[in-house]
Amino acid sequence: MADPITVIIRFTGEPDDLLERFEKARRRWIEAQDGDHERPFFYAACRTDDGIAIVNAWETAAAHRAFGHGIGPHVEAVGMRRPDHIERIRIKTLGWD
Repeated sequence: MADPITVIIRFTGEPDDLLERFEKARRRWIEAQDGDHERPFFYAACRTDDGIAIVNAWETAAAHRAFGHGIGPHVEAVGMRRPDHIERIRIKTLGWD
């Protein structure tokens, strides 16, 4: 892997509503790619005490950027606001070897 990266995206609000809306936005983004996109090799949508956290791990920073730049209009279209926090972490070791 060239430059693997983990991205944690946090939204505050009612978790069930946010999870449903983000899933709609994610599916809209996937459909808009018409099959031409890199998928994350890890994806988790998590409830938190104050909202949700979306955790992605991407093989390259470029794949993450393509998602990150493209998901915004879909998030807005489902009635969500911009994330409250985005954290990017370089992956040094992957797996439990």
